[in-house]
Amino acid sequence: MGVYTGLRWGELSGLHRHRIDQRRSRLFVVEVNTKRGIKEYPKSSRSRREVPLPAHVLEALERHIYRLDRDAVVFTTVTKGRAGRLLDDGNWRRQTWWPAIENAHYFDDYGEQQLVPHYPPHSMRHTCASWLVQKGVSLYEVQHLLGHESFQTTQRYAHLQPDAHKAVLGAWERMETPLTIAT
Repeated sequence: MGVYTGLRWGELSGLHRHRIDQRRSRLFVVEVNTKRGIKEYPKSSRSRREVPLPAHVLEALERHIYRLDRDAVVFTTVTKGRAGRLLDDGNWRRQTWWPAIENAHYFDDYGEQQLVPHYPPHSMRHTCASWLVQKGVSLYEVQHLLGHESFQTTQRYAHLQPDAHKAVLGAWERMETPLTIAT
């Protein structure tokens, strides 16, 4: 879900069941999980936002939430008989993320099985942004999806835009009188 929504870890682990609109395939970022518990507001004013969910992500999420109470937090602990408690970032990384990464593989362009690089959870957010930019989604839309306060934060993905210079070259070609260099 992190890769397809671009949510920050605190936004994912603070997501409540009633913030998911299954009918419209959206979720609303309102609360965040912090070291001090649930905070009623995200990182910045732009962080409070609506995020679309791809159909396959919504289907997986529906299988996970169907038994949850309306006000329940979606992702909670399930270890040592203490189900339902808020996730702790350090424990979650140590007990869930890193073991999953260490056992994960992918197939490269030659069909060879490779270990997944040792990336932190925040890389899911960067992957989301990178994939969207590479598929032609505007930096403006990516900024709003990720809840970036500053456009400069989003601009780090600009180099990934396909045909980034195509519009500029097209504009030059459409000039009625191109500049010429006198000899």
